[in-house]
Amino acid sequence: MLELTTLMIFTWLTLRVRYFHNYFKDFVLFDIDINNNVIVRWLCSFIMTNDPATNQKSTRQSSTIPTMDSFLNMKQSKSNLCSATNPLTPNNLMQFIENIPIDSSSKPHPRSGHRAVATESDLWIWGGYYPSSDTEQERMFQELWRYNFALRQWTLEQTTGDGPILTLASHSMCLFRNYLLVFGGTGFPFGHHVSNDLFVLDLKRRHWKRFRIHDQQPQPVYGASMLLNDDHLYILCGTNSWIYNSDVFDIHLPTLKCKHIGNTFDEIEDPSETGRYRQEAYLHKNQIFLFGGGGVSGISYSFEHLPVFDLATQHWSYVHTNPDPVHNFPTARKFHSIFPFHNNQVIMFGGAHFNRTTNRHIVVNDRLWIFNFEKLEWSILSSLTMPRPTYFHAAAMNERGEIWTHGGVVVESRSNDNNNIHYNETRITTLYAMHTRVPNLSELAWNYFLNSLPDRTCLIKQPKLMTQLHIPPRFIERIH
Repeated sequence: MLELTTLMIFTWLTLRVRYFHNYFKDFVLFDIDINNNVIVRWLCSFIMTNDPATNQKSTRQSSTIPTMDSFLNMKQSKSNLCSATNPLTPNNLMQFIENIPIDSSSKPHPRSGHRAVATESDLWIWGGYYPSSDTEQERMFQELWRYNFALRQWTLEQTTGDGPILTLASHSMCLFRNYLLVFGGTGFPFGHHVSNDLFVLDLKRRHWKRFRIHDQQPQPVYGASMLLNDDHLYILCGTNSWIYNSDVFDIHLPTLKCKHIGNTFDEIEDPSETGRYRQEAYLHKNQIFLFGGGGVSGISYSFEHLPVFDLATQHWSYVHTNPDPVHNFPTARKFHSIFPFHNNQVIMFGGAHFNRTTNRHIVVNDRLWIFNFEKLEWSILSSLTMPRPTYFHAAAMNERGEIWTHGGVVVESRSNDNNNIHYNETRITTLYAMHTRVPNLSELAWNYFLNSLPDRTCLIKQPKLMTQLHIPPRFIERIH
């Protein structure tokens, strides 16, 4: 009850803080620890000094101190003030919501096949592909983009060193401490350039290094999966366009020594198929589960039987899963995403499957699915959908449980004069975000604070401002 009362007081205060600029003084921020939850509240006493809009000077000794109401009633036409976004607009955080950059002029070109990781403060995307069109030639993007969550701002980062040049699509990527690990990938034409080098980007220095893997090297592939477990990096599956595999390699990161610990298995859905690419892999209790993926014939693998690699026995097996009682199993797919969701569960969305009749990829529906490892059961989130179903997108989750997904391919239909429907694949650069768990109160307070600012760039232009406001260091470090 005390927490609820405190949050209500904070909410009322935040509603009052609709404007913010460098003339505010005595803006006090402090923490209160209640039941192991940090609640950040703002207590504001505003005294304006040297306001150029009024050409008057106010001091602490002045007998006339503007109240909050009088401040809010000032004309919005003043050049140094602008209205902030309503910080308390109700949103269901447990669904995908488009996150629109403050400056829409600087953002990545539409793309697919790129990959993403998320740190506490930023979403990082690397690479990508854009096909030829009437106005553009096909493009491969040797680009590192960073999206700062707090500033809602994209930045094209300049890097140095020996980074990937020709293998910029369908690579595998993950975050190890403060390093970006990139393996494999392809260029255009797909399969023409393929790599088995391990590239490491120091995110602080923006510097690339190329490392050769020792001993039993994986084959050059694209569409592989990467998983981290302590100091071990597992690389599995992938293709070079002709041969598909489901091999498993264990790389000890401190020494870069690699062992081939798992062999390609025969698929039970189609005995002529072996190997997968653009599948999703997830490590659960020392077992690696494979979800979906594609094969040499264009097949997209279903979810009734999941391949499982046991790291202890180093053997593949299959587990039979249970369908949703109403919606059965998810549609077979590849180019999708899977992330942890609550206890012993993962959430799955996006992807496409190949239609052999029309010889084209069909985007799956907009539904979100849950898989429970304890029950080996699928269930659909009936109340949640994707705003625009995509595949070949880039998605990542940060430690707060926020899923961020960028770009990818959407399929748009249109009819011609003969009422024939044509489907066009379009690359996008839209950014969506959703929460997989309820944010703690300090995060809610931080977001309310940011949404109360008329111009978030003031946090960059005045670097000492947040320290003067006694904002906790862990939030200050997110602004860069």
